[in-house]
Formats: sequence, structure tokens, C-alpha cells
Amino acid sequence: MKYAHPLWRTLRSLKGNQRTAVVVEPLWSVPNNLFMPFVSVYMVAIGLHGEQIGTIVSVGLAMQLVWALLSGAITDRYGRRKTMLVFGLLSWTIPCLLWAIAHGYLDFMLAVVFNSMWKVTGNCFACIIVEDGDTDSLVNIWTLINFTGLVAGFVSPVAGIFIDKFTLVPTMRAIYIFAMVLMTMRFVLQYYMSYESSTGKRRIKECAGQSVLTLTFHGWSVFVSELRKPRLFLCVMLMAVLTSFSTVQSTFWSLFVTNIYDVSNAMLSVFPLVSSLTTLVVYMFVVPRINIRSVRHPLFVGLGLRAIGIVALLVGEPLRHNLLWIVFLSAICEASSLAILGPLTESIMSVVIPSEERARVNSFVTALILLLSTPVGWIAGSLFQTNFTFPMVLNLCLIAVSTILTLFVMRAVNPKGAMNA
Repeated sequence: MKYAHPLWRTLRSLKGNQRTAVVVEPLWSVPNNLFMPFVSVYMVAIGLHGEQIGTIVSVGLAMQLVWALLSGAITDRYGRRKTMLVFGLLSWTIPCLLWAIAHGYLDFMLAVVFNSMWKVTGNCFACIIVEDGDTDSLVNIWTLINFTGLVAGFVSPVAGIFIDKFTLVPTMRAIYIFAMVLMTMRFVLQYYMSYESSTGKRRIKECAGQSVLTLTFHGWSVFVSELRKPRLFLCVMLMAVLTSFSTVQSTFWSLFVTNIYDVSNAMLSVFPLVSSLTTLVVYMFVVPRINIRSVRHPLFVGLGLRAIGIVALLVGEPLRHNLLWIVFLSAICEASSLAILGPLTESIMSVVIPSEERARVNSFVTALILLLSTPVGWIAGSLFQTNFTFPMVLNLCLIAVSTILTLFVMRAVNPKGAMNA
């Protein structure tokens, strides 16, 4: 057969660490996407209120900032493979266990402290995907990685059935134990199936005998130099706003629709299915047409879809009891937007960060993004305590800021799509 879908061609052509990363990713993404829709309502069921949830989110972002800052030095000092294994277990295996047995605010706070270490594995993963691999296929590779999480969406109604039968809290505890087992397998398998990249081997030798703190701040001058370039500075600002939006959306969307639109906890399990179907369509027919050298239209389309989803929820609020379809529209818009913006922004950041200092510069970039977005969790939580609709209004404002920043990002891209310094 002469024709093959671009994603299928990319999957067949993958080799080495890129192939391993894509193959084992479902062991993390499936359980993660299975429990994510219920995290906030699970916290409420345990006894937490909106401001406590917002505080946990902000503390998590603050801790992520610290680990993001150290992640480059840790990755270079100990190597991509070893760091991925150790911090993968610390950031997911332990938190999943803590979430499964949580009984109050302090349990969730302790879990988020451990979970914040995922920024180290995130840095490792970005290096593994880019180094010794085909950079021309980055958009499709990130799409394949995100694609694996769709499987959870198709089985999420099963979670709804169990929630209906056994109630929310016992079901969530079981899901977290399930997630702990699969995620542990994911990091162990990747360790044994992967190899240290050529850049990783060189950095281990160069960093031998140096402390993590010394290595961390030794790269500060390189980061400052790169940040002065419009292409990186503008991308960092845009990513900070998009991260703030995602933080608010993932934390308070489910609480908003359950409180305002009277969506039941069991019904929440249907929306991941809708989102997965939507994302599948976008991945199959839209994302393969996106080229990293032409980002203007995809960025604006993604932001526009997010705005439509939020506006629909706010406009329909007065008639909420008869307009459940608006919640579905919001979920479809957000899924479409995320499917477009996710692989695109990941690919853009991979390209604008210099390859020779990728790990350390990436750690500073991630830390700066988190520093700028850390307050949003507490702000949104406080707004939610005042009025359930305010976090959605905040997100609408963040979309407006993202749109303005995107206009400036376009000025750092020449007509052929190459990033200007």
C-alpha cells in the first residue's frame, strides 16, 4: 500500500530512544488520564475546600520550580537513563500511593511535594526525545506520545460505572493503586530498553566530580544570554501564560461543571471519552498538516477554540439546568485546542533551546515558566471560594494575553518559518 498516514510512517521509522519512549509511554499516560478528570472532586469528597485545593496547586508549582531549576544539572550529572528511573519512581510511584490512602489536606500536600519532582523526569524526557533522533519528525513524535493517553478516554466510562456502584472515593483509591503499578513498570522498562545518548555520555564525563548546585548555576550565564534572544524570551512568556491556563482548567473545570451545571461525578467520566474522540480526529486529520516552520494559524486556531469553550460555559450559566450540551461543547473545544497546541508548543521549545546546553537551559526555562505561573493556583482557588464562575473568567483573560503574546511571537518568525535570533 503506497499511502500511509504521516503518524504511522513516523511510528514505523522511529529508532532507538525515540521508539522506546513512544512504546512505554502508555504505561504512564493511560492511568494518568484515567484519574485526572476526578482529582479535584476527589479532594472535595475527602473534605478539602476550594482555597485549600488552590494552595496545593500553587505549592506544587513552587516545588516544581525548584526541581526544574535543578533538573538540568541532575540530568547532566547522573545521565538521562538513571535520572529518569530514580525520579520517575519518586515523582509518581510514591505520590500515587499517598493519593490512594489520603484522608486530609496534609496527605495531599505531601503527595504534591513528591509529585513535583516530575519536572526532573520531564527534562530527561525532552532530552531523550531530541538527542540522537530525527528532529524533523518532532511534531509527529509528540503527537504520538500524546496519542497514547487517548486510550484512557475510551475506558473512562468504566470508571464512571464503578463510581456509580462503589462511590467516588473507593473507586479513586483503586485507580491510584492501579496507576502506581503501571507507572512503576513504565520507568523500569524504559531504563532497561533505552541507552544513554551521545550528548548524555559527554555531559556525564564533563560534569564528573562537580556538585549539582555548582552545575546548576554555572549554566546561568548561558541561560541569560539565550533569554535575551526574542525567539526564546517570547516563547517562555507564551508558555507561562498557557501553563497558567492549563493549571486553572485542569483543577477547576470539573468543579465548575459539577457545581454550576449539576454534572454528577459519574457523568464526569463521559467527558474524557468525548475529549479522546475529539483529540483522535484532530491528531489524525489536523496535526499532521501542521509544520513547525509555519506556526501562525495553528496557534491562533488553538487559542480561538479555548476561548469558544470558556465563553460557551459562561454564557450558558444562567440556563445551566437545560444546557448540558454546552459542557460537551466546552470539552470538545478544549480537547481540540490541546491537541493542536500541545505538540506544537513542545516542538517549538525543543527547537529554540540550544542543543549543546539543552538540559541546563531547559531547566532554567522551565523554572522561569513555573515562577511566572505559580501564583495562579492560589488566585484561582480564592476566586472559586468567592464565586464558582471566577476561575473561568480568569482563564478567558489568560487567553486574551496569550493571543497578544502570539502576535509578538510571530514577529520572531520570518516568512519561511525560521526562528530569528
